[in-house]
Amino acid sequence: MDITDIMEHIPFARHLGIDVIDAEEGYAKGQLELTNELSSNPGHLIAHGGVAFALADTVGGAAVVSLNHTVTPTIDMRIDYLNPATTDLIAEAEVIRNGDSVAVAEVDVRDKNDTEIASARGIYKTGDHDGESAWTDSENITSFIEQ
Repeated sequence: MDITDIMEHIPFARHLGIDVIDAEEGYAKGQLELTNELSSNPGHLIAHGGVAFALADTVGGAAVVSLNHTVTPTIDMRIDYLNPATTDLIAEAEVIRNGDSVAVAEVDVRDKNDTEIASARGIYKTGDHDGESAWTDSENITSFIEQ
């Protein structure tokens, strides 16, 4: 199964409207339509910081999954907000380190006018996936990814 298809099944990403449109060989790209529900200001459309963060985390995770073909939970993420987002967002992620226990992805978030919105670096768990965990329940999401 294609990584972009898998990402469509993440309930939180679906709820926010995050669409991962490309994920292969350590790279991922995703987009999000900025709606009133995602605004931090009731009188003006401006994205809540959590929107850019969620997009960056999801797209960074997709880049890591594209290399590891297994669940890769986020360990840590650092984000710098550079400009307010007032229109649809696009994120691109690249894995800069893919180790036996962790991977690191850099993510750039821009708006549809190509304005830099945020820069993030995520650390994702890549090792020690033996047995069941909160990420690999009885339905075994790892098998789902490997399809």
